[in-house]
Amino acid sequence: MLKNYYTGFEGYPEIDFYTYINGEKTGIEMWEGYFDNIMNEFSPVDGRWASLAYYYHLYEGWYDESPWVIPDNKKALEQFETIDIKLLDNVTQKIMMKLIKLLKDNLDGEIFIEYS
Repeated sequence: MLKNYYTGFEGYPEIDFYTYINGEKTGIEMWEGYFDNIMNEFSPVDGRWASLAYYYHLYEGWYDESPWVIPDNKKALEQFETIDIKLLDNVTQKIMMKLIKLLKDNLDGEIFIEYS
């Protein structure tokens, strides 16, 4: 089952993070604005974008190939864990916690990002 953070933003871009558990699509669907808020909290590492921030800032990955498989769940998790969650609004904090849980629970599985 997908947790919905897109309702009320119909007509605007949507980003979904999901995996399949026992054949069922499980994850989070969100308005792109929430995702942008999260991604804008990342900083370059040694002057370079890394992990998901790399694809986000180059507008690649899920933007040109959707659904797109996260190439390294562990690095994505580590990157999300660097964000000071207190800087985010309440809804975005909830999304962040769910993204972190999705990554932790599926470190060795395929996690997809879909842009629509």
